[in-house]
Amino acid sequence: MIMKKTVAKRIRVAGDIESDHDLMSVYRESGFADNIREVIKINRPLKIIETGTYLGMGTTTVIASSLKEFNIEEALFYSIEINPDFYKQATHNLSENGLIEYVQLLRGVSVPRKLLPGREEIEKMCVTDIEFNDIFIDHKEDERVELYYRETNFSDAPDDLLLRCLKEFDFKPDFVLLDSAGHMGCIEFDYLIKHLKGDCFIALDDIYHIKHHRSFLKIKEDPRFTILAASKEKFGFCIAGFTF
Repeated sequence: MIMKKTVAKRIRVAGDIESDHDLMSVYRESGFADNIREVIKINRPLKIIETGTYLGMGTTTVIASSLKEFNIEEALFYSIEINPDFYKQATHNLSENGLIEYVQLLRGVSVPRKLLPGREEIEKMCVTDIEFNDIFIDHKEDERVELYYRETNFSDAPDDLLLRCLKEFDFKPDFVLLDSAGHMGCIEFDYLIKHLKGDCFIALDDIYHIKHHRSFLKIKEDPRFTILAASKEKFGFCIAGFTF
């Protein structure tokens, strides 16, 4: 029996990149922010969903401030965050900046809890069997599994909030931005796509990162998508139109 040799992948740890900004947050003066503003300005979306609020100072602020600037007062914007401390800080930050009325923050898991990877699965896809070469990944190898696992290990949090939001929009949102934990990007992407029943814009942060690289490849291979913007800025971003 011939044993398959495991070839180590070339990866880059996100935290090793020198930056003046929080690597978990999208800087508000960036190409990604500019493209989000442009999509909102031109298309005036009324049904908006975001996952991964974090502290509310990145894309959450970009979307909320765009709704305010362009007078899209009838829009309903949901942003989902699982970490209770981040949720509280985001509520405070958005309130301080006069934007809380433009976003409804939801605390919980975006997908069904049964879809969240356990430690063994995280170790396989993020340490021992990384799928791609030359992509970014979070955390040093010896702490990666535990830190990724902790990001979504909140047993008290309600789950499947993405489906709850989609149901409210009759599964026809206008704009969806996916930016949850690095180890569950494609899980969230696949869950969204299988439930969509209408055309919409989809934005992905970190397309050259383990979070959404596979999601980005799926977008490029799927004729239902038209890529409107894609960049290697920071860890990459993409905005695409989805046709149902």
